[in-house]
Amino acid sequence: MEKDEFLSILKYLDKNWDKPWEVEDEMVKLLNKSGKPRLIELGRTPLPTEYGPITYIVFGDYATGKEHDVAVFGEFEGKKLKSPDYPLVRVHSSCRSSELFRASNCECRQELDFALKQMSKDKKGLLIYLNQEGGGNGIKAKIAAYSNTFELKSGNVTARKNRKGDVSSVYDGFRNTGYKNENRDFGVAADILKTLGVYSARLMTNNPNKIEGLASNGIKVKPLGIHIKPTNEIMREHLLTKAKKLGHDIRTENLE
Repeated sequence: MEKDEFLSILKYLDKNWDKPWEVEDEMVKLLNKSGKPRLIELGRTPLPTEYGPITYIVFGDYATGKEHDVAVFGEFEGKKLKSPDYPLVRVHSSCRSSELFRASNCECRQELDFALKQMSKDKKGLLIYLNQEGGGNGIKAKIAAYSNTFELKSGNVTARKNRKGDVSSVYDGFRNTGYKNENRDFGVAADILKTLGVYSARLMTNNPNKIEGLASNGIKVKPLGIHIKPTNEIMREHLLTKAKKLGHDIRTENLE
């Protein structure tokens, strides 16, 4: 590898780790200008799971150089989903802290499990697992926000408090470290659905940005709430913050 090429890659990585959404935006513009599709299917296979049989599909994203995973319940006609009208759809962003290490400050792992169980019962559905950690800000930003939100005291993790004495949220953490609360691109999820022949969805979400992200990219959406009971006070405060600051459809009675 030539020195200039190596330095160019390092420069790209530095920018990608700090501001991945900016790289994504620029790449989407270039792809649109060139007429090149954003996605390429890298492969698919039937897979046995504890939720029942799925078709596991992986897409490569030219805008980010990352992969997005899809679990599909249901039958195919060629490459397209058979009977695709209004299947259950969950657009789920990666959350390694919760899903790998079982962190209990957010509901991501429980939402993932709940959605897969519902699709299994329905025998039709798509779970789109987007590689968009930390609200699209990236893992570096997520760790910075978390370290601004939590502290270790006497062997326990507790939420930090601000100058007014109020409990800090992860969204305060993002803002205090210079990031937006929402930098995800849900248009790529719409592209995945259309690639699979799906143009309508019963979307399992409380997030208005996901609804708009699919609807503005040609998907007819019927929203379905996905309500998770908090398992601790930190998670409860996290859900309340989503409702108050981000406009998520989370009702107080669902948090008791």
